[in-house]
Amino acid sequence: MYMLISCLFPSLFSQDKAAYIEELEERIQKVQEERAAAILERRFADDHDEMLGVDAAVKAAMLVFKERGNSPLMISAAASAAQTASVAVKIQETATQPELDELGRDMSMYKRMEMKRRAEARQRRRAKFDSKRISSSMEVDDTAERKIEGESSTEESESESEAYRSSRDRCLEPVDQILSDASEEFSQLSVVKEKLEKWKKEYAASYRDAYMSLSVPAIFSPYVRLELLHWDPLRKSDDFFDMNWHSQLFNYGIPEGASDLNSEDSDSNLVPQLVEKIAVPKLHHQIVHCWDTLSTLETGNAVAATSMVINYVPASSRALSELLVAVHTRLADTVSNIVVPNWGSLVLKAVPNASRVAAYRFGVSVRLIRNICLWKDILAMPVLEELALDELLRKKVLPHVQSISSDVHDAVARTERIVSSLSGVWTGRNVTGDSSGKLQLLVDFVVSLGRTLEKKQAALGVSEGETNGLARRLKKMLVELNDYDNARRIAKAFRLREAL
Repeated sequence: MYMLISCLFPSLFSQDKAAYIEELEERIQKVQEERAAAILERRFADDHDEMLGVDAAVKAAMLVFKERGNSPLMISAAASAAQTASVAVKIQETATQPELDELGRDMSMYKRMEMKRRAEARQRRRAKFDSKRISSSMEVDDTAERKIEGESSTEESESESEAYRSSRDRCLEPVDQILSDASEEFSQLSVVKEKLEKWKKEYAASYRDAYMSLSVPAIFSPYVRLELLHWDPLRKSDDFFDMNWHSQLFNYGIPEGASDLNSEDSDSNLVPQLVEKIAVPKLHHQIVHCWDTLSTLETGNAVAATSMVINYVPASSRALSELLVAVHTRLADTVSNIVVPNWGSLVLKAVPNASRVAAYRFGVSVRLIRNICLWKDILAMPVLEELALDELLRKKVLPHVQSISSDVHDAVARTERIVSSLSGVWTGRNVTGDSSGKLQLLVDFVVSLGRTLEKKQAALGVSEGETNGLARRLKKMLVELNDYDNARRIAKAFRLREAL
């Protein structure tokens, strides 16, 4: 009977059942890929809409400042040039000839309607963010904890999330019916497990001679794949320990009453093998094709899922290595594609919407830094430093805040968000290790803001209460950056009595 199980079981799933499982896997993957593609497409369209006219307006304003002098007196002239350039671009965009499809429908009108719909959706998201920000500002006195637009990952509406769930649920409807016509011997994982364990217990030599330890992963694989059809690692942080296949197979073949897994037992590696062969490739596909690297929720879930499989799979696993390479590649691509404007304070004042666009993109970059930091226990520190500090902070984020340094209030607020985004990895009192070299440019910028604040106080007679508030925030950032010498210097310069 037991030999019959080992011989007949693979053939049971090798044709129609296996093909059906693969078909369902492909359907679900397609739904997930379509959702990810829709998010990326909308993000690209939103960026295009937001930059429509702004890019030309910024170039026109910068040309005025270049030709007539980089002075606040030129803001009015730059604003006029920017407005003219922006209007010209928008007229050109809307004055195109009708684009008729094969049915005679005006696609250009459809595009304008879509643009209007996206604008309304962006406005709703901004209103939602502003509402949350006002609410949180009433509850949290610490200015450093107040997010700016772009930091919050709120790009998917509830209706879109519901549409995805509905499509996925429809794909999962046939799952429970796949084994409905299978014989009783094979209809449930628990039944097959019981039979094989009985064979192993009563006829150990026969079990060993049949090389069943090599066959059981293939025998149990269909049941695991069926249950993992429900596993959506980017949307929900599910633990294998809460899944039926794991609880059934975790102690497979272990004698009753045994306290520990026997490392010499031929079946002791069953669950890790199943994780490596089934779960890791599934997660790899999600990371490569479906992961929104700018979503903090999805990134947190991806980190949890990756940490979970690492607990099962040996470091030498090729599948695990390819998974980590995919994570690194996706993050590197996102960092490479991020654009953070460094237009300068005068341009931001002269060009309508430029300040909001720049602030939003800065917020997105801070969100990405936070998401990279979530991988601190998985990716090597040199990899994290290259992504977050070298490529993103030094080359893109710092030039942005340096470009607005004349507006001390705004520069301090945004620098706080940078320091906060690095917390727990490179900043914070509990952080150990030498990262001073990598963060020196950030430290120097905070110190320069302190000098700018001192000059403004001396030259303009700014109130002591206003400057002391900003100075305290600068001092706190330097403490977080573990630069106590400059923190003491600022405390002394502004007569701050608080202890570091």
